Amino acid sequence: MNVLKYTLLVLCIISAKLTHGQNDIKLTNFNFTPLVYNPAYAGSSGGYSVTGFYSTQWVGFEGAPESIILTGHSKIGFSNVGVGLDIVSDRIGASHNNFVAGNFAYHFRISQEWSVSAGIKFGLNNYGIDYSLLSIRDQNEFGTQLGNLTDTSLVLGTGVFIHRNNFFVGASIPNFLTTNYLDDFRNVIANTTPNYFLTAGYKIELDRNLYLQPTVLTRLAQGAPYSALVSFNLDWRDNFFANLNYEHNVSVGAFVGVRINDRLMAGYGYDSSTRAFSQYNSGIHSIMINFRSGERQRADRCGCFTY
Repeated sequence: MNVLKYTLLVLCIISAKLTHGQNDIKLTNFNFTPLVYNPAYAGSSGGYSVTGFYSTQWVGFEGAPESIILTGHSKIGFSNVGVGLDIVSDRIGASHNNFVAGNFAYHFRISQEWSVSAGIKFGLNNYGIDYSLLSIRDQNEFGTQLGNLTDTSLVLGTGVFIHRNNFFVGASIPNFLTTNYLDDFRNVIANTTPNYFLTAGYKIELDRNLYLQPTVLTRLAQGAPYSALVSFNLDWRDNFFANLNYEHNVSVGAFVGVRINDRLMAGYGYDSSTRAFSQYNSGIHSIMINFRSGERQRADRCGCFTY
């Protein structure tokens, strides 16, 4: 294999691995997009809730990843059924990944204090590489015209969510289907494997209107190292929000948010890599907007901060 083909192959592998890592996004502010990880969360906040999230990583690095998330969910009337929708768009370098999925959850009480929900996620995932964005010296060497290569696969996931007034735990597999994306030469340019998530949090009342909630998100995936993201979340009167988060040997960050009125909240997050790579970029910037219904449940009705 000559240098050109080897270089292109390396670029595709790097792009594929990064895109695969983006497939199940692990934002440091995962508290605000729980439906992306666990379909059983749909309807947990009572009335409807819609959240938009924009994140740009490795600022200052050419071809840096960008993620856009739009997620919303609600209970259906006064029933025990919750529904939700996820729309996720990732782009890194010449590759892109677009994802849309519906979520269905059923909620029921197992005691006076404990509630449980079980959910399913079903959707489509589209992965693509635009070869025109790559620097290829000799296009004819491949024997065909390289353009924008795309492929679409099914998404099928499930999860459970258990909570009481000051504690919650959830387990989920957002997509348990394995998919290989092939190019015109039948080479695997990207793949998806199941990611297993476990979340847990405990809400501590510091004062009448001040809550602290330590939360952890863990992820297991074949061929990837175990990861655990710890977040300490502060909620003051349901009007001001802040958190500090840390993932060992990966990143450290913070988030602040303000409720503009009863229905609208906005926030900003910044994360910095704790590895040597941090000297080549300006960190990760995230912007979040949340819109909720006025009849939504109070946050103290559930062990989680509901969004």
